[in-house]
Amino acid sequence: MDISLLSKLPLFRSVSLNELERLFASIPFSEVRFRKNEVLAMQDEPVNRLIILLSGSVKAEMSDPSGRIVKVEDIEAPNPLAILFLFGEHNRFPVQAMAREEVEALIIPRQSILKLLQMNETLLRNYLDISANFASRLSRKLHFMSFRTIRQKMAVYLLDLSKEQQSDRVTLDKPKSILADFFGVSRPSLERELTKMQTDGLILSERREITLLQKGKLMQLIRF
Repeated sequence: MDISLLSKLPLFRSVSLNELERLFASIPFSEVRFRKNEVLAMQDEPVNRLIILLSGSVKAEMSDPSGRIVKVEDIEAPNPLAILFLFGEHNRFPVQAMAREEVEALIIPRQSILKLLQMNETLLRNYLDISANFASRLSRKLHFMSFRTIRQKMAVYLLDLSKEQQSDRVTLDKPKSILADFFGVSRPSLERELTKMQTDGLILSERREITLLQKGKLMQLIRF
């Protein structure tokens, strides 16, 4: 394994190459390649190892009680999978992770991660920071998924973009085809709703540039 590659991962930030070599010499681990569409982890499978993407990307999908598959997000290397769920009494993968392309991953058993965290304080701090950031993103995602209609989802998405970009004229941060997957709807359904929102005077849509004309009404859409 190329130890220098690990130093680029957020989990091992500020840990010297010599220290990384010492740490990994003390634990079992494996490097695994996954082909496109191969499953890295199943939803509800026990999280008994940390999977770190070294190259490639995976799509995280979740099935609801009706059996409908909802795309949660795409995860690009270098990043860990389900790091927040590695420990705990009911630690299971919340989503299914499937390779979008050829993926190379580092697989570290849970007990080995625990040993590494005990051996190096910087690594422990990095792990806690990553877990906290992941929990924050997950919280926002769950909040987003609580909205039922496309209009509600579009409203919260645009309002978040407006806050991030500090403007009422925002640029979509992903293509509409990807955005439709993110919403769990078809591309035509998303386009129809954008047209309706423009007809209703809520927004002005110009390709990937959208102007929020009625922010107050958009906020009312997402209030329970």
